[in-house]
Amino acid sequence: MRRLKLILVLGGALALLASVGVAWATTGATTGYPQPKVVVPSQTQAPFENRYVLTAVGSGAGIRSGEMKFEFEEGSSPQFLVGISQFYTYSPTGEIETALFTFYPPKELPNGKGLGFTALKVGASAQYGQVTPDGELQLFTPEGDKVKGQLRLRGGGPWPVEFKVLGEDERYTASPPAARQIHEAQPNNPGWGGEASEYEGEYELTNGAEDPTAKAGTLGAVIGVAQGLGVRGAVVSSGSMTVEGNPAVATVELETGGTNRTFTLTDLAWQGDQRVAQVHNEGPDSPPVGRFEGTGGQGEVKGDLISGHSVYKVAFKLKG
Repeated sequence: MRRLKLILVLGGALALLASVGVAWATTGATTGYPQPKVVVPSQTQAPFENRYVLTAVGSGAGIRSGEMKFEFEEGSSPQFLVGISQFYTYSPTGEIETALFTFYPPKELPNGKGLGFTALKVGASAQYGQVTPDGELQLFTPEGDKVKGQLRLRGGGPWPVEFKVLGEDERYTASPPAARQIHEAQPNNPGWGGEASEYEGEYELTNGAEDPTAKAGTLGAVIGVAQGLGVRGAVVSSGSMTVEGNPAVATVELETGGTNRTFTLTDLAWQGDQRVAQVHNEGPDSPPVGRFEGTGGQGEVKGDLISGHSVYKVAFKLKG
């Protein structure tokens, strides 16, 4: 039954893809997507049921152009949106490659800001079940035929994105036009403050919450990983951070989903209240697996610690 459901989901994704990048059909049925556990009112989702072309994207994403479509799952009750995209990305050698993603399930962003979706990468051998979580797409409330948002992929981002809503008769004979590249100023001051005494030392986690996986038995770790893929990030129950050295390195200990995790942060940088760093899973000399992005000052640091496909929302305060 599980394999059948996966095949149905993949079939729906590919059918919707055909309606986006190949035939530009005005309809395209999707089938097999299970009902999301979190219900988003259909009137909240309805403004996003459109075809889109990417008009601008953060330069760090390495995306040349793209197009996507969102439509309601056929026969769903309550209704929910499913999306598909086709991005043209730059390979490490500068060649153009095609990256396919489905966006599911929809989740309402805080304060009615818009919708968020897990980005599921559709591999070249999708018919064999090659669909994996690879990031997140957030779409903010539409303004006319323009929709802004942010995108995380491959452990990177978030990058700003802007889309134009396409009319029923708008189509392209080949690939969509190149999107404008948004070049963002990155913090480049070393460390996390003007003076090492401002940020070096032992920190305590201040946003710890009750572990929702504590009573899940052997499934606790799996549930914890799944949470990390969501819009709000994984629930962190406890943790600490130590910042020391020259250049400064941060060691972060987190407990989430009943599992203790250790991360090393290098290349600490700041600009104003912005704080960024590279994230490593196995010490400062291991390859980076993600990025920390947040704010800080006056003995506090908070933000998103991104490791692979997981996001941990953390807030630390310098002790004493």
